[in-house]
Amino acid sequence: MFRLPIGVAALCLATSAFAAAPFDDKFRQLDELLPTPGAIRTASGAPGHAYWQQRADYTIRATLDESKRALSGAGTVTYHNNSPDTLKYLWLQLDQNIYKPGSDARQSAALPSRNAWTGATAQTGLKFDGLRTLLEQQTFPGGFDILAVKDANGRALPHTINKTMMRIDLPQPLKPGARVTFSIDWRYNINEQKVLGGRAGYEKFDDNNDLFEFAQWFPRMAA
Repeated sequence: MFRLPIGVAALCLATSAFAAAPFDDKFRQLDELLPTPGAIRTASGAPGHAYWQQRADYTIRATLDESKRALSGAGTVTYHNNSPDTLKYLWLQLDQNIYKPGSDARQSAALPSRNAWTGATAQTGLKFDGLRTLLEQQTFPGGFDILAVKDANGRALPHTINKTMMRIDLPQPLKPGARVTFSIDWRYNINEQKVLGGRAGYEKFDDNNDLFEFAQWFPRMAA
């Protein structure tokens, strides 16, 4: 007969009891652990017969101006309405607008308090890099400049920019299963990554060369 040491046996029992704890009640409802299946998602988590997902196709031409450290672009977006709803407008995200001087990201940036400055220690004092970032946030001309928004026939589309979002009002409601094509021209100044941070920017080197890293660099459809 095979016997386990007492310590090992106790460990096995404890592990079994721990694993079974969530299911100790045989009448416990599964919706506490798993979402209720429906027309959108089946019980297995797979898409149901009523599942849908929007689609956006982009064609973009972009130009990098190294001397001015700026990026400009022009392109078209074809938006497919796979939803069951008729859409009167579309939303786009303007991620670069966090670099506008008056953006929420800039206004909510925090630094050590004045009391911490007077301490003048390496742990509590305001470092030069922090002061440089604070000043750059107030003066850097960042954010998207939306130069034109037009329909497929070249006519201007009314649009409204609200911080990092842009709403485009469609000339005709977009019915389920239909698609619409429009164009956008834009530009923005590239931030110095080590100063303003973020996922993208440029980095200066002692040999007068710059390394450019790009992310969230074009107006994109909101999910």
